[in-house]
Amino acid sequence: MGSDGEGNCRMPLSFVIDKQRRLVISTASGLVTYSEIAAHQVQLKNDPDFDPSFDQLVDATAVTKISVKIEEVQTVARQRLFTAGSRQAFATSSDFVYGMARMFEIYREASGSGRPVRVFNSLDAAQEWLRPVRQQKKA
Repeated sequence: MGSDGEGNCRMPLSFVIDKQRRLVISTASGLVTYSEIAAHQVQLKNDPDFDPSFDQLVDATAVTKISVKIEEVQTVARQRLFTAGSRQAFATSSDFVYGMARMFEIYREASGSGRPVRVFNSLDAAQEWLRPVRQQKKA
């Protein structure tokens, strides 16, 4: 958690675990930093409802700025929070955030994690990409 410069606490990253849909929904807003991304991952991993085989939807449509170094993007992309075969979809609404998410996608693919990642310009498209796989996993 950070400060908005006026002494107010802000939470740029939060998550909800939907066990029935086997989906982690992470929501990001405003300015997002590497330390906040790292803290988000630790909180998620330590949540008793977290299952690493779930898919993840990252709603970054309200992100205005991302403050991370290339090396930090690589570090996050190499981490194995979720298992191979689970999917991760990013929804963005700005070209800059889309580009940062694509960089993450490329590094993730290069890491050989076996976890498909896709970046979309809309929340609906990201949800649609995840939907068929989640329905198959429930069966």
